[in-house]
Amino acid sequence: MSLLKFKVSWEEDDATYRNIEIVSSQSFYEFHTCIKFALQFPEKMEGFFYLIDSKKIVQTTLSSVVEKNIRNAPALSMKKTPVGALITDPDQKFLYECVHPKGWSFLIEIISISPFNSDLIKYPKCIKSEGISPVNFAIAATEKDSVVEIVEKYDLDNAEGFGDEGEDEGGFGEATDEGSELPEEL
Repeated sequence: MSLLKFKVSWEEDDATYRNIEIVSSQSFYEFHTCIKFALQFPEKMEGFFYLIDSKKIVQTTLSSVVEKNIRNAPALSMKKTPVGALITDPDQKFLYECVHPKGWSFLIEIISISPFNSDLIKYPKCIKSEGISPVNFAIAATEKDSVVEIVEKYDLDNAEGFGDEGEDEGGFGEATDEGSELPEEL
């Protein structure tokens, strides 16, 4: 068994990602559940994993609603397929799509593969979280930035000496060459 570390990146904002560790013998369904939890998605939300090649052409599809792996079926079961079964290349990539009206999709890349040697830690788990979850993205975009609030509160955009181009009232306007020469003694 191996411990796999993945980076799950939101395709619309690459600053939003989650690093997740999972044991190779665990299922894609457990991976799916961990991703949903890490990104604050609804618990009952369904999803798909797509095994892709270097040109992002789908090779295999895994579905969270399929219960059995049947030969020549359009999708494999996440519940019955271990993550390690589809890792054929250390640069293996997957796409993860959510069944949601917003249609969020994520690129999943392997960060590292290491020997699994600890039964004391519960996997899968999110080990790093960066950026705003797509669920909260619209909410965060409407909240005012603290700097904007200060500028508005104190009306700094219209204060004398601030931002008024061409006016130099001993403030912070553009410097002129008059009287700005240093003495030659220095």
